[in-house]
Amino acid sequence: MEFTEYKKDIISIILLLTISATILYTLLNIDMKMGVYYIHDVYSYLNNALAFAGLGGSSKNHGLSPLIPFLTSLFFRLGFVSDKTILIVSGVFYIFTALGMYGLLRIRFNELLSFTGSIVLLTFPINIAWVSKGMLDIPGLAMSIWAIYLMALGLYKNPKYYYLAFPVLILGFFTRYTVILTLPAMIMLIFFTGNPLDYIYNHLGKLLKGILSGIISLAIVLGLYRIYNIPFFFISQSSSISATSNPTASQAVSTSTAAATVNNVLYYLDNIPLYLGTRKWIPYSFKPGKYLFNKLVWIGNNPSILSYIFMAIILIGIILYLYQLLNRYNRGKILKKRDKYFYAKVILFIIPLIFYFISFTKVSLYTSILLITVSVLALFRLIRKADLKYMAIDFMFIYWGLVNITFYSYHIIKTDRYAITFTPVLAYMIVLGLYLIYMKLKDLEISEKTLNTIKVLIPMLLIIGSLGYTGYCIGENSPHTFDNRMPQDIMEASDNQRAVTDWLINYDKDYKNKEIWADDWSGIAFNLRMDVNNTASYKNQSNFTTVLLKNNVDYYIAEGKNENISSEHYKIIKEEGNIVLYKRI
Repeated sequence: MEFTEYKKDIISIILLLTISATILYTLLNIDMKMGVYYIHDVYSYLNNALAFAGLGGSSKNHGLSPLIPFLTSLFFRLGFVSDKTILIVSGVFYIFTALGMYGLLRIRFNELLSFTGSIVLLTFPINIAWVSKGMLDIPGLAMSIWAIYLMALGLYKNPKYYYLAFPVLILGFFTRYTVILTLPAMIMLIFFTGNPLDYIYNHLGKLLKGILSGIISLAIVLGLYRIYNIPFFFISQSSSISATSNPTASQAVSTSTAAATVNNVLYYLDNIPLYLGTRKWIPYSFKPGKYLFNKLVWIGNNPSILSYIFMAIILIGIILYLYQLLNRYNRGKILKKRDKYFYAKVILFIIPLIFYFISFTKVSLYTSILLITVSVLALFRLIRKADLKYMAIDFMFIYWGLVNITFYSYHIIKTDRYAITFTPVLAYMIVLGLYLIYMKLKDLEISEKTLNTIKVLIPMLLIIGSLGYTGYCIGENSPHTFDNRMPQDIMEASDNQRAVTDWLINYDKDYKNKEIWADDWSGIAFNLRMDVNNTASYKNQSNFTTVLLKNNVDYYIAEGKNENISSEHYKIIKEEGNIVLYKRI
C-alpha cells in the first residue's frame, strides 16, 4: 500500500480527528463546569457505573442500556469517580461518529465530499447540543454508523467485514436500544443488490459467520444479565411503542411520566430545518420551533442561513435524482427490460405505500415498518436497471431514515435529541445533492477548470461556514441550561447538594444502613453511593409524613422546605441553599 494512493484519505482523517477533538474539548470545557446536576437521567447511568465498579450506587435502574455505564465504571475503578467522567466517555464517541461517517461516505463519494459530509454531520445543532451532556444519543449514533459502514464494506469490499458488523450492532444495541433500528437497513442493503438471492447463496458462509459472531456477542451480554439478575427495562420501552401511538391506548405512554397528548406525527419533519441549522441557544441547548404558514413566520426557534442553504441543496438534489432516474435513457432501460413481475412490483410499491400513510399510527409500529419495507424494496426492484451507480447505498439511507422517523413519530413523547438518529441521512442527502449538482454542471459542458474550481470551492465554503457558524454560536450565546437557568445557579445548587450529602456522611457513619429518601433521588444516590428512594409520587401529599414513617425513613433530603413534613416527627438538621436535610426524631 503506497502512501500516495491514500494520501487524501489520511489527510482527511487527521483533519477530522483534529476538528472533532477540538469541538469536543470546547464543549467539555462548557459542560464539565456545570456537571450533570440538571440532566437527571445521567445520574442513572452514573449509579449503574458505580454498581459495575463495585462501589455501591442505586440499583433501581440497572436495566438501562449498560455499555456507557460499564465503560465509565472502568475509570471509576481507577479512581476517577466523578460525574465528569461520563461526559468524557460518552463524548469520545463524537470522534468515532466523524470517522465512521467519513468511511461510509467514501464508499460513494470522493475524499472532499466525504469530509464535507462528516463536518456537516458533526456541526448539526442538534448534535452539537448533546455531544458532552453524558447521554447515550451520540454513542448510539456512532455505533449505528459503524454497523452500517462495516456492513457496506462487507458488501462492496470483503464479506469478512460481516464478522465485525453484527457484533458492533449488538454492542450498539446495549449502548442505546434504538440502535437496533439499524438492523433493517443492514439487511436491506443486501436486498438492494442486483440479485440478492445469488449474493446470499455465494456468500452464505461468511454471512452466517457474521450473524453467528453477533449471536455470540449477544449471548455473552445476556449471560451477564442472567448472572447478575439485571432486568431488561430499556427493552420494555420499545415494546410500549410497538402497539400503537394512539393516545387512547395506555401502552403508548406507559413508560413516560408525561401526560398523554395528541400525537404530533409531523413534529420531527416540522423541525428538520432547525436540525440542519439554527443560531439560538447552541451549544447549550436545542429548542424546537414551528413555522406558521398563515403568518409566514417561525415561532419558538428559527433556522439559520446555513439551514436554508442545506435545504436548497437537498431539494435540488432530489429533483436532479428524479430527473436522472426518469430521463428517457433510464425510462427505456426500465421499461425495455421489465420482466413478468413488473406489474406485481408496481402494485407492491403503490398499495403498501398508500396503506402506510392512511394507517399511520392507527396500526402497530411493526405493521407500518413492514409496509414501508415492502414498498421501498418493490420500488428498488422496479427501477434497479436504471443507470445509477451506488443506487443501493442511496436507497439504504432513505430506508434507514424512514424506519427511524416512523419509530419516533409513533412515540407520543417527542424529544428533539431523538432526531440525532436520522441526522446521518440529512448529511448524506446534502452530499448527494452536491454530487448531482456537479454531474449536472458537467452535462452543461462547463470547462473542466471551472468545474474543478466549483467542486473544491463549494465544499470548502460549506466546511468553513459550518465550523465558523458553530464557533460563532458558542461565542455569541449566553451560558444557560435546558430550563434557562443560569450556570452559576446550577453549580450553586449542585455544590449545595454535595455539601449536604458530604455532611451526612460525616454526621452518620452508619448512613448506608439507614433508609434515605430524596426529591433528587438519583443525584443523592450517586453522592451517597447507595440506594435512595424517589419521593416524586408522595412529597406533595398531605400525608407525606405518614408515608415516611410507614416506610421507616431515617433521612429525607428535600429540594426546598416541604410543608407536608410534620415537625413533630422530622426535624431539619442541615440546610444549604435550597437543599434541606430532615432527620426522623
